[in-house]
Amino acid sequence: MDMDLNLCLKVLDAEQIRQTDQFTIKNEPIHSIDLMERASEEFVRWFTGFFDTDLPVVVFSGTGNNGGDGLVICRLLNDAGFTVSLFCVGDTDSSSRDFKINFDIIQNYDIPQTVVEENDFPNLGKDTIIVDAMFGSGLSRPITGLIADLINHLNAQPCEYRVAVDIASGLGCSNSFEGGAIMNVSHTVCFQVPKLSLLLPQNENHCGELIIKNIGLIEEYIQSLSSNYYFSTLSFVRSFVKQRSKFSHKGNAGKNLIVAGSLGKMGAAILAGRACLRAGAGLLTMHAPGCGRDVLQNSVPEAMVTVDQKEDLISKPQDLTNYDAIGIGPGIGTDEQTAQALLNILEKFERPMVLDADALNILSANQNWITKIPQGSVLTPHPGEFKRLVGDWTDDYDRLIKQINFCTKHKIVILLKGANSSICSPEGMVVFNSTGNPGMATGGSGDVLTGIITALLGQGYDGYEAAVLGAYLHGLAGDLFAKKNAEEALIASDLLVYLPRAIRKVVHRRKVKKNKKRRRH
Repeated sequence: MDMDLNLCLKVLDAEQIRQTDQFTIKNEPIHSIDLMERASEEFVRWFTGFFDTDLPVVVFSGTGNNGGDGLVICRLLNDAGFTVSLFCVGDTDSSSRDFKINFDIIQNYDIPQTVVEENDFPNLGKDTIIVDAMFGSGLSRPITGLIADLINHLNAQPCEYRVAVDIASGLGCSNSFEGGAIMNVSHTVCFQVPKLSLLLPQNENHCGELIIKNIGLIEEYIQSLSSNYYFSTLSFVRSFVKQRSKFSHKGNAGKNLIVAGSLGKMGAAILAGRACLRAGAGLLTMHAPGCGRDVLQNSVPEAMVTVDQKEDLISKPQDLTNYDAIGIGPGIGTDEQTAQALLNILEKFERPMVLDADALNILSANQNWITKIPQGSVLTPHPGEFKRLVGDWTDDYDRLIKQINFCTKHKIVILLKGANSSICSPEGMVVFNSTGNPGMATGGSGDVLTGIITALLGQGYDGYEAAVLGAYLHGLAGDLFAKKNAEEALIASDLLVYLPRAIRKVVHRRKVKKNKKRRRH
């Protein structure tokens, strides 16, 4: 792999975040109170750009350093023209040093303040913005008692917006706490690095929209820390994009085969085929049942079509020797003859391939075939398909471990689809995808992804590079659509329209303009 993982955002645990803070404080150098101010300024810079000042704000602050952030945020929002009130949660006499300093400062401001005790829980209106700064990433136990009652009370309020400072109170940085209360939020403004918990589907209500703000922690130190988890960035995917040679031709831009479709499911084949071509495939052959010949010739005229001996399903693959990459699964069904065709391909094709949809369902029913998958191949299951492959899991943290174990055992790549799709390498390294939006939860979206990754494999990317880049481009196409249209209106064919724009953004650098005339001296 030619990836430069230092261009990703590294996912750190609570102890690593604490160490990074301390290293920055010592070596920048900067006082901890000033680092708190800097982080809070970044939060407020985002907040004031997102919300109007006519919306009331209520800040709930703990008495640790996360609470100190809340006090600074309270003061800065007041200075920015917001109507702010403050609720302190916990014993202010036994608070952290930086909290005490900011608590003393805020006494000079005309901001309503309440130290929360029983019967102090406020009833808030729909337009009130809650800022949650009670507990941060260093939380090590479930929240119970009075503060848990407060969190449950706030979760029941009709407020549309609840913004977490760094991480929602009650949510562990890298794990879940059984039996504790967790704040529900609409947005999380996370400092410097994402936390693992913020990237997992089960914590959707405790993360909301994720905003990551750089607060100036020393990047060289972050790079020195070990992590198995990364969050993709544009500069990262650009670091391993292959530029086409001036003398490239269709023969060296990938000879691809997509095996897809059955009676009533030829749309999946069309989407996969068109995506493969749009993602840069030099040559594409589609193998389909007899019923798909005419529709493919009309809908994907740039592709060659080979027709199966069966009219309604895939039963026998063609000669596989001339292909650089194969994608199989969209719309093929799970008929026994189709299953045997898949087995035939697994036994004869030795290069990495893409397996999706019904190909995964066939593998789930024939687990002993998994060992026949060529090393470096890419499997692209959604959670249901993945569960059929590996069995059930207790929570998303356990699911992630199962994904890693499966990849390392079989030396394959798994792209587990969803928000922040997790992409695991054969070595067990996980990159979470940073692009995409809820509008992409629509039929056919996965077929497009299969076509993209197949094309990238054919162009010489290894399986992990193809999966990471493919997921990024796929999600970026959806994001570019959403910038101009409603997310809810997105259909899979729209991804094909916006895919060229996504590729342009990733692959093509801006030209450097030269001065037309040089000055004479």
